[in-house]
Amino acid sequence: MTPGPAPSSPGLSPGNAPKLPQSGGFRRHLQSVFIGGFVVLIPLLVTLYIVSFIYHFATGFSYPVAQWMLKSNVFGRIAPIDTTKATGYLAPVLAVVLTAGFIYLIGVLSTFVIGRQILNVVDRFIENLPLLKGIYGTTKQVIGVFRQSGGGAGFQRVVLVEFPRQGLWTIAFVTNEITDTSRGEKYVTIFIPMTPNPTSGFFQMVMEHEVRNTDWTVDQGIKIVLSGGLLAPTELNFGDTTSVPAVLKTDDVPLT
Repeated sequence: MTPGPAPSSPGLSPGNAPKLPQSGGFRRHLQSVFIGGFVVLIPLLVTLYIVSFIYHFATGFSYPVAQWMLKSNVFGRIAPIDTTKATGYLAPVLAVVLTAGFIYLIGVLSTFVIGRQILNVVDRFIENLPLLKGIYGTTKQVIGVFRQSGGGAGFQRVVLVEFPRQGLWTIAFVTNEITDTSRGEKYVTIFIPMTPNPTSGFFQMVMEHEVRNTDWTVDQGIKIVLSGGLLAPTELNFGDTTSVPAVLKTDDVPLT
């Protein structure tokens, strides 16, 4: 008898062959893990960048002084210091201490009459400079507004305003209220911050009934702007909407 064909092994059949891992799945895994790690590191990187910027800005004038003090061995009488190593390790720390001491000294001067008079002389001198008086005066006024509280100063409340066109609602902060004595109409001055830098934005003066009041605090409004809406609450109380006019056509009322 002629022997028949030998049966094929089931483990070696094409249908039962082991499947190699697909490259696409591995790529997706690496992509998801990399994105997840990057998202986790973003707050830390942003924080380190801001701290580094503040440090270099604050110690820009004190760091050379700290290097000079260490190289000239000013502290040699207190403790023996290797000037070469101290310049690299102790100069940044000493620069921060010098900057903090300078700020503290300015604060102490502002509490005494003589100190305030000296600071007033410096203010008048800078305000008379042609190129710096505009920047210095405006910055001083803005900081003064933020330092004050109550009495209508600073950001009074958080509102929503249609900006930059009808139908798009944007967070704005009411800074003041103005009354038109000729018509008896009330206006509000608002500041519309930009994301993610709320220190820059737009100034607008609109009629009071053209804004919608919210129940958010100023701190909540700033956090919502900084986060790009991620920290916005899921519910919003628009308050009394009866005074809000119907949405007008952009062809009828152009936005300024």
